[in-house]
Amino acid sequence: MKQRLILMFLFALATAVQADDDVYLAGKEGFEIRCADTCHQPPEAGQLNPKQWRIVLTTMQKRMHKAGMERMTEQEFEQILHYLTVER
Repeated sequence: MKQRLILMFLFALATAVQADDDVYLAGKEGFEIRCADTCHQPPEAGQLNPKQWRIVLTTMQKRMHKAGMERMTEQEFEQILHYLTVER
């Protein structure tokens, strides 16, 4: 019984890690497509804290919209924010 619980826990942990990796990679890709080299050289991911990144992304979202670019979806926004704020 203990072994089965341990295996279930390890599977759940591996699944959570994979999901985190998927979000991270999607955020990295979104950052590269939406942000990197679009208008200016973007700052490094770890340069700001999560609150600062949220403000920057919100501001950039508004500027992109004014420039006629398509807005990020909430999911894209959160994935990019995750990429920028998770230490790797």
